[in-house]
Amino acid sequence: MPAQILVIEDEEDLRTEIVEFLIRRRHQPVGCGSLAEAAAALETMTPDAVFSDINLPDGDGVNFCMSTAERFPGTLWLLMSGNDDLLRLGSQLKSIGGEKPTFSIVEKPVPLRLLDRFISSVRNASAPQSATG
Repeated sequence: MPAQILVIEDEEDLRTEIVEFLIRRRHQPVGCGSLAEAAAALETMTPDAVFSDINLPDGDGVNFCMSTAERFPGTLWLLMSGNDDLLRLGSQLKSIGGEKPTFSIVEKPVPLRLLDRFISSVRNASAPQSATG
């Protein structure tokens, strides 16, 4: 079953590469260049996963994840950054206890194989358990 994946990346070439890869893998990606576009897309979809850049022109992906994930408890988040400082910030937030969303942080450029493995984890997490009787 195809996964619905929201891709938030302001670098158009990278966003296009990720979206096209996901389409080739028979998923249903929605590409957005800003957090405002992503917020609008989330009004009409419930994503299985969100791939988001951390450093975006209209905000940062970590705060967006923390504020938005509550609406989508089953969604897995993959935060991407080419900036080491932002990776450290994200790692610090990841270590905070409490009811925080499930997310991973990776450094850009993100190998497409990594996205493929992440999608497999989404599928495994959302696969219905077989009933035995």
